[in-house]
Amino acid sequence: MLPRGLFIFWLALSAWSAPPPEGRQIWSFRPLREAAPGKTIDSLLLPSNGSAPPAAGKLTLMRRAYFDLTGLPPTESEARAFLADRAPDAYARMIERLLASPRYGEHWGRHWLDVARYADSTGADEDHRYPHAWRYRDYVIDAFNRDLPYDQFIREQIAGDLLPAEDGGGGVNTRGIVATGFLALGPKLIAEQDKVKMFYDIVDEQIDVTGKAFLGLTIACARCHDHKFDPILTTDYYALASIFASTKQLATLEGTVSELYVAPLVDKPAAEAWLDYKKKVADKQKDLDAVVARESAAYRQTLAPRLADYMLAAWEKRSGAAAGDLDPAVLEKWVKYLEPGQDRRPQLEAFQNATGKAAAARQYQAQFLAAMEARKDKTRKFQAGDDRFYSDVAGGPFGLPKEKRGPEAAALEGELKKLKDAQPADPPLACGVAEGDSVEQRVFVRGNPESKGEAVSKRFPMVLAGRDQAPITKGSGRRELADWLASPRNPLTARVMVNRIWQWHFDEGIVKTPSNFGVLGARPTHPELLDFLAAKFIESGWSVKAMHRLIMSSAAYRQARGNGRRLQVEELRDALLAIDGSLDPAMGGTTQSGVGTDKEFSDDRKTQDPDRSTRRLVYLPLRRSNLPSLLNLFDFGDATTSCEGRTASNVAPQALFMMNGPFVEARARGLAARLSGSDAERVEQAHWRVLGRPASAPELRGGIDYVAHFPGARDLAWMSYTRSLLASNEFLYVH
Repeated sequence: MLPRGLFIFWLALSAWSAPPPEGRQIWSFRPLREAAPGKTIDSLLLPSNGSAPPAAGKLTLMRRAYFDLTGLPPTESEARAFLADRAPDAYARMIERLLASPRYGEHWGRHWLDVARYADSTGADEDHRYPHAWRYRDYVIDAFNRDLPYDQFIREQIAGDLLPAEDGGGGVNTRGIVATGFLALGPKLIAEQDKVKMFYDIVDEQIDVTGKAFLGLTIACARCHDHKFDPILTTDYYALASIFASTKQLATLEGTVSELYVAPLVDKPAAEAWLDYKKKVADKQKDLDAVVARESAAYRQTLAPRLADYMLAAWEKRSGAAAGDLDPAVLEKWVKYLEPGQDRRPQLEAFQNATGKAAAARQYQAQFLAAMEARKDKTRKFQAGDDRFYSDVAGGPFGLPKEKRGPEAAALEGELKKLKDAQPADPPLACGVAEGDSVEQRVFVRGNPESKGEAVSKRFPMVLAGRDQAPITKGSGRRELADWLASPRNPLTARVMVNRIWQWHFDEGIVKTPSNFGVLGARPTHPELLDFLAAKFIESGWSVKAMHRLIMSSAAYRQARGNGRRLQVEELRDALLAIDGSLDPAMGGTTQSGVGTDKEFSDDRKTQDPDRSTRRLVYLPLRRSNLPSLLNLFDFGDATTSCEGRTASNVAPQALFMMNGPFVEARARGLAARLSGSDAERVEQAHWRVLGRPASAPELRGGIDYVAHFPGARDLAWMSYTRSLLASNEFLYVH
């Protein structure tokens, strides 16, 4: 008998190397089952002899519904009015009001933005801005507010640029173009020098988010080999890769940093005119850069043999005539380059720490000359670190001054200036995708683009779409992919979305792995209920709001719940602003400015501080590499991969934020200032506004006694009291 540890290893290895099961054996790949007539959510949840669970109190249910649908608490007047409304349809009318509120789309749009891994920058070390990402965010919010049918929502995000305009008039489909931000706004390593790898990493990321978001499948696992557990073949993966590789992802792959693609939201003639102008500017800049690069190389060639002399003279702080025949202007740049307190330059540490500066300087000179030769001959090798030192010096102390450029460069500069002076206003722009050159895709053996295998045609996973699919011969294939994903015959699409809706209401899905309906995903706790909801979803015309009405009218939703859920960071922060009356209700737009990236340690790289804004948190731009501490503290996630659900940690810093944070203190002070009347009336108002209910008799006495202990500091007493309510579990949790 094998030892336990070896047995477990053997078992894992067997599972890893076993062939994937047939697709129809996976529960989620089977067609939807029709529910028996008369079935309801409650009849499918409760045993046949079970009784309805006890219902939640009216105000508890109201607070639950408000946070579930809008992410905000009810006001005191709304809570009092609902408590006084004895009509049998009071609850249903409240749900309709919430669904009609613009706050609904802001909250439920944020749920989808998690799935779509939305952010306003590329992430990684460069972290370039997506300056127009906000249009996709606003599109998502609007889609939920107008109850855009989910099948159309899918089609627009995958192929909106290929769909006719909503009015049918033949104009540009601006909404559809913006919707393709779903594909465009993923993390990108646009400074990657292996451009083929970079391009297919983008394609891989799009396959991953599409598979997880709409199908609940980890299709990207088949990039290097057939999926180890699900019946997804490597050929299935590259068939999808062919679709996205035939899609325009970047303006250009060329250059040290590839250029992001932005889509003009104007008609074709205006867009072509704008793109033509941009190309003229880019071409002229390219010509100028080539001339300057040639002149710069010649300039460095004259200076490089004296590099050691410049370093020593600068280190000794000599200048001008005292430095012999060295160029005073170049020497001054070296002095600044070697000054302490400048940007940290690890490549200079060996020189700065050397006891023999002359020998160290000569070694740096040799390294620089070797790097120059290596730049001329790509086959030449040089020591690690030489190129880092070369690049810094070539653009710094040995950089060609503008006034020393030759006549050819000066002429090109003049032509470029004339072009820029005549620059037309930019049209409205969006971060999206477009049709690209059709790619004849081959399988990359073990995921290596240099090792090409069999050719694959554009199609969908065979286990789901069959082996006799109609060939896709024109365009990228995104239109066909969108239609297949959004088809009611697709067994996964409706199941995955209704499970997400259930999860966002109950904090846990019927399938507890919302983005993995494969072999390693969880089985549904109530499979018949899942299919019942999916069928109702399709019957409703793919209406998300219809699913809210169905779910929230059930006894299961309205029951008393023992364990509450903690407010997510957006709900917590926005509720604090709403309670003290400072929440800005403005919708849409952006507060991010500029394009490109910033210096590595610049404050401009940080996401805007949520403490310094009163807009809803959904409207604050997210820089992937520098998320604010508040988001990290309350389990926001990283915005780099599709998020199937937030975690809910419970750690001491969260309590410290609520008790000692300046943002919470400001909210407590603002709320205290809004209280009026006698001490008893103020305590009552505070309970209604923070907790959504009246104060009990003991709470009323306790609040009055508490502020009475601060007779000489009434404002401080009320601020302290309101903060204690804001930091309470009853406020932080929804039951």
